[in-house]
Amino acid sequence: MFAYLLVAAAAASLAAAQDAAAAGTQPVCSANQLFNGQICTCAPGYFSSASDESRSRCEDECEEVYFSFFTWGKCVDDIFGKFPREQQPACNMRCGMRLRLWASIGIFSIMAASIATLVFTIPMCIATCCSCLQAKKANKNAKRVYVESQQTGMNGKDSSAVATMGYNPYAYWPYYGRA
Repeated sequence: MFAYLLVAAAAASLAAAQDAAAAGTQPVCSANQLFNGQICTCAPGYFSSASDESRSRCEDECEEVYFSFFTWGKCVDDIFGKFPREQQPACNMRCGMRLRLWASIGIFSIMAASIATLVFTIPMCIATCCSCLQAKKANKNAKRVYVESQQTGMNGKDSSAVATMGYNPYAYWPYYGRA
């Protein structure tokens, strides 16, 4: 059993030594580049702005990937513009997603409609709530007056007059019931 572990450890150290030796022979690629066995190439999604072939391939791929009813793709170059020219990697173009004009207008319209709905609905809700509270208060007051009139006999007047008096629910609403 111990011999198997010794052989496995030796094989692992031999494999690690071979990987280290192979790593020393391959060139070191810059940012956004991969070593494909022979040369450094741009990583997937990145393109070189130096060649026209790479630029047209970038435009074709961007159009294919981001084309939809709402969006379109555009090749964006100089994504490392804040770095000095010497420090910028060779693969400095990438696909970017852009919204179509009518999609932007639609999003803006939806946002404006939702804001307008809030602006016009909230005051109406407040007015409705206030009128409801006032109506509740008036009902309570009418019941109290009726009970008091039943107890005192309305000072000699007919007590059925209060019982037949109707309540106008719109009396406290600002638009109705006030003539």
